[in-house]
Amino acid sequence: MNKKSKKLKGKPNRRTQTAIKLRQILFGRTVIVVLLLLIQFFLYFLFLLRLQQFASLYLGVSIVLSVLFLIYLVNRSGKNEYKLAWLFPVFCFPVLGISLYFLFKYNQGGIWLKKKIKKIKTYSESYIQEKSRVEEIQNKYSNIKDISQYLYSYGKYPAYEGTKTKYFCCGEDFFSDVLKSFEKAKKFIFIEFFIIEPSHILDRILEVLSKKVDEGVEVRVLFDSIGSIVLSSSLLKNYFSVYGINSKVWLKFLPVFNTGYNNRDHRKIIVVDNKTAYTGGVNISDEYANIESKRFDYWKDAGIKLSGPAVHSFTLMFLEMWNVQNKKNQSYDNFEKYIPKKNEAKLSSTEKLNKDCGLVIPYGDDAYNNQEIAENVYYYLLNKAQKKVSIMTPYVIIDNTILDALIFTAQRGVEVELIVPQHYDHFITFCVGRTFIKTLIENGVKVYAYQKGFVHSKIFVTDSIYGTVGSVNLDYRSFYHHFECGTFLYNTDSLIEAEKDFEKTKLECKEITLDLYKKISWYVRIVGWFFRIFSPLM
Repeated sequence: MNKKSKKLKGKPNRRTQTAIKLRQILFGRTVIVVLLLLIQFFLYFLFLLRLQQFASLYLGVSIVLSVLFLIYLVNRSGKNEYKLAWLFPVFCFPVLGISLYFLFKYNQGGIWLKKKIKKIKTYSESYIQEKSRVEEIQNKYSNIKDISQYLYSYGKYPAYEGTKTKYFCCGEDFFSDVLKSFEKAKKFIFIEFFIIEPSHILDRILEVLSKKVDEGVEVRVLFDSIGSIVLSSSLLKNYFSVYGINSKVWLKFLPVFNTGYNNRDHRKIIVVDNKTAYTGGVNISDEYANIESKRFDYWKDAGIKLSGPAVHSFTLMFLEMWNVQNKKNQSYDNFEKYIPKKNEAKLSSTEKLNKDCGLVIPYGDDAYNNQEIAENVYYYLLNKAQKKVSIMTPYVIIDNTILDALIFTAQRGVEVELIVPQHYDHFITFCVGRTFIKTLIENGVKVYAYQKGFVHSKIFVTDSIYGTVGSVNLDYRSFYHHFECGTFLYNTDSLIEAEKDFEKTKLECKEITLDLYKKISWYVRIVGWFFRIFSPLM
């Protein structure tokens, strides 16, 4: 079949766009929660109307269950914000609330996923950089030995010398460089994204990938079924197969209740020949590349390119996620085909060539590792600050750990600045985020609203020396629910460029003061304060 005959149009027509919006609404978390509440309301009133003689028994049992649950909750470890978020539904609808709590707390739908992740992590340990080399680097960079040791001990993410990094301040520059790297590929190309949509940028990518496939380059694509909901998973897989591209779906969505569906693959990873890797905030859609967008005038995003030994970790992260999606009894890939089995303790030739490039630690995070790696990296960067912290994030929905750290950092004389969107892409998330912003500006943190369009960058720079760029938002979903990735950076040129980008972007912003906050629409503030209690569940 002619590949060109299967080529998707870069821009969906109006009917397709309407269908896309309907699917996004129908499968949104808010709709699911509302439906569950409506079901309980219906059962509750049915009970009152038809079983009035048992009403007192029901109320008595509900009170007892609620009190017992409260005692249980107080004595459990975990974030107080998460506990508080469950008290409201439990006291209003005890049976449903308690049932849902235990469903999500113990994540029965994700048990099989947890087992598979543990198994693949064990399998991949023999491909992680030698401990002796890691310790050698840690001793050399003693001022960040602590974070290096943490990421290696609890996540198996080693530190690397000799890796060049390049910062991209926008999606168009990011994709331009990516396409050039694709052209140079000799062995394999790995692509992992939360969102892949029919678009002009996807057409450009597939045009290059099609040529590379014909040249014998192996191409793999892993995409999230919810993030890429514009097309059905099967249709998108079939579409890739026409181009000779092997693809897999992360947690294919089925219309059944499964708590495991809450853990989406929000990572953005591109790997070429284990020599070049990319990550950041961008997805594969036209608005991220600023080709076409009806929602915003400009989409501000960021990304980073790695060239050198640290790419090894991103290759391994992709292979782990890819093999987690293997069918039952399907064997794992031979990782050695793509990455060497253990790095030598001595400096490689690439590391020697790039010895003055600083330190790079690619890392990942997920809901099953019993660690808050992504949040801890941000927390570390705040505690490390002496002069200035620069943050760009689309969302600010945080727990008290990060909230207090941001405030304390500002109160001890460090200049803490955040750039956030002026306009929203998710209304309730935006409203809740504004309540946290109010708390921050009341305590000395400076927050700027991006006026030009929408800011989607996820960067964190401390004193222009330490920082991270990746897929991690400043919100609960990134910290606790999603699969995420990032790159911890120390003393790299890319951090200087990220800081310059921050200052340049600030010129296109307006500072949010308390007076300006008071001018925000009353309904935005009310929605924000009401839903803030549910922020850990959003």
